[in-house]
Amino acid sequence: MATLAKVDFWFEYASPYSMISALRLFRSLSDKTHPDSEMLQGLSGCQLPDLEGVRIMYRPMFLGAVFKAAGQQIMPNIQVPVKGKYLFHDVRRSLDLLGCPGFPAGRPANWPPNTVLPGRVTWMLAQGFDYIRALDRGDDAPQESANSTQLSQAQTRVLAEFVWQIFEAEFIAGKDIGSPVVVSQIWDACVAGSVPKGEDGALPDGKQAVALASQQTVKDGFRSSTQAAIDASLFGAPSFTTEDGDMYWGNDRLIDAVTHHKHRKLLSQSAGFSIKAKAGSPSM
Repeated sequence: MATLAKVDFWFEYASPYSMISALRLFRSLSDKTHPDSEMLQGLSGCQLPDLEGVRIMYRPMFLGAVFKAAGQQIMPNIQVPVKGKYLFHDVRRSLDLLGCPGFPAGRPANWPPNTVLPGRVTWMLAQGFDYIRALDRGDDAPQESANSTQLSQAQTRVLAEFVWQIFEAEFIAGKDIGSPVVVSQIWDACVAGSVPKGEDGALPDGKQAVALASQQTVKDGFRSSTQAAIDASLFGAPSFTTEDGDMYWGNDRLIDAVTHHKHRKLLSQSAGFSIKAKAGSPSM
């Protein structure tokens, strides 16, 4: 079996550009294509990436802590109104091109939301179904990081759908994703009944999943994911890191990130991006 190139997808649920990347990855992982894909070939921020030979690792993080570590304003697009106005216009037209209308023309009243709960639940789901079952049984679940977890293709698709539906609930449906009820409903729709053939053991329902996410081991895991983002010199979302330590920032760099392994011979033999960012305004 061929070795897959690993690409970490770092995202935060308050980030509209993370949402675009999540939609593109979800469609690619679900073997779906955009009906006008040929017309989108010149648009790097809207094309669906070819994930053949690539393993996408979903890495939720708390962006406020990342901003603070990088010495940046916590929410630069709120601090600069004209930038915030452009952001919503830009994201809206990107989603229109991807066939997903409904993004608000201006900043929603409840944005940015409290993203800690969905972040923890997503981190837990990214550890795999066995990890969740162990937590549900009360076992001493291994403290795995999303960086080392080897999810099956089927589990990755479930994770990709869950992440996208959280974003869709937040930005398209206008729901409060910090609400346990909202997160629970999305879990029930995407995860609870999705055990692939050949796997034993049911998964907990959404209400129980939210309860499991309050356990200290999950809190610590999500916190460690954020710290890993800081240690990797990340300063915004979405970001993508490769196995050789290089980093790509922004939704428009998604395809470059997933094809990085194909073009390494053309790149300089540096150790990748490793300088701590201390200034600048990230895309959110």
